[in-house]
Amino acid sequence: MRLIISVFIVLLWISGCALFTDTKHTVSPTSKLPPPGKFSGYYDVSGRILFKHPDGKHNGELLMQISSSSEMKLRIFAPIVGSLIYELRAGPEKFLVLNYQDKNFVLEENSWEVRQTWLGMDLSLDELRWLIIGRLPEKTQSWKRKKLPTGEWQLTQNTTEIRIRYNSDGYIESMNKSREGLLEYKAKIPQYQKEKESFFPKKVQIEDYTGNNLWMMYIKELHAVSGSMKTLDFDPPTDLEPL
Repeated sequence: MRLIISVFIVLLWISGCALFTDTKHTVSPTSKLPPPGKFSGYYDVSGRILFKHPDGKHNGELLMQISSSSEMKLRIFAPIVGSLIYELRAGPEKFLVLNYQDKNFVLEENSWEVRQTWLGMDLSLDELRWLIIGRLPEKTQSWKRKKLPTGEWQLTQNTTEIRIRYNSDGYIESMNKSREGLLEYKAKIPQYQKEKESFFPKKVQIEDYTGNNLWMMYIKELHAVSGSMKTLDFDPPTDLEPL
């Protein structure tokens, strides 16, 4: 059961297809990505993902909306057929996984323990957003930041540490997170692409702390949209059963 959900969320880290059918933009997507620290809207992302784990591999088309206020709605569609198979809705307080294939759902508080259980690692929405756009805001609330002699930037928060290395153009090249000295995940962005005067990741790779799971995410399009996302609904569909 847990593997099924993990496979879903494993798929959740990048987007695929065209656009959300229930999404209405109040403004057109911007032609150039704004500085993350000065942007208060949300990002529309589309792409594909390949997830490899000890028992096999899975791939799918995904659509994602992720806001600057740490809200996310992500949908995963079956390749070729295009039917919706999984969905994740996450906000600062709640975490909802919908498995349309097996007709079940998981609704939990959005805590690091829950993310470790269902994602296999503590990857927060803020961290995912940084990887999606390849940049950090000028200020990272609740994180202390300093540059190390190695050239990396170190972010610390209590017993949690994130180390980030930038490429020659000033975009994230790698990002590793540890909790109490133990690795949670390591991520790298080996390639960027340019569209409408904006650079954003073309490929994002995330490996969990065990080394058994690997997510390969390929971004096709990324747009910054002014305004607020549609309010997330955390009431599961009535035809799905709790897992």
